[in-house]
Amino acid sequence: MKDLTRSKLKLAFLLLIAFVPITMATFAFRAATENGGFGGGTVNKGNFILPPADITDLGMADATGAPMFSSFEEFVATLESEEEYDAQPWLMVYVNAGACDAACEGRVFYLRQLHIVLGKNVERVRRYYLHADSAPIAQQTADHFREEYPSMGIAYSSAQQLQQSLAAKGVDIDLSTDDYVFFVDPVGNVMMYYDGSHTTEDIKTDLDRLLRHSSLG
Repeated sequence: MKDLTRSKLKLAFLLLIAFVPITMATFAFRAATENGGFGGGTVNKGNFILPPADITDLGMADATGAPMFSSFEEFVATLESEEEYDAQPWLMVYVNAGACDAACEGRVFYLRQLHIVLGKNVERVRRYYLHADSAPIAQQTADHFREEYPSMGIAYSSAQQLQQSLAAKGVDIDLSTDDYVFFVDPVGNVMMYYDGSHTTEDIKTDLDRLLRHSSLG
């Protein structure tokens, strides 16, 4: 048992060292964009979360209520060897509380189109629709998502819990008045978000830069 514990601690240490650069890249990305370092004097379009929140702060669960993601440290603890680790994708999580109205449907559609035009990077990103409401997704909406967006994951959360968890990390959102898109890096850092004032092109601009300047995921 002690040998197994030491082995897992060593594995966690090695993997954490391997993924430190991606967190550092987040800080470097912010510094570079704020100083026009990526050309044209432009800045990032979305809102940075620094220090990043954790993916568990989003409270993403499946239809049965089971958590879909754990922290990176908890994930590593389930592995027996470094070879068991599979590179994780970046996540683009669209959060909506309530019925998916026309504006919501439009956002879901354009996020799919954004994903498609990533070309060679398409496999590095996965999309999720996060339903943050106590009421279930309307059957018509669920059927539509399955038919039109089969590659989009569906997750569930509590708007109140999600907002409280993010507020503790310095991120104030209001799901009663707006929907949000979050970027999550391959080790579970929730590091950037967008509200309804951001266009799909804004999101694409930042995502292209992140993927271009990150070798992971």
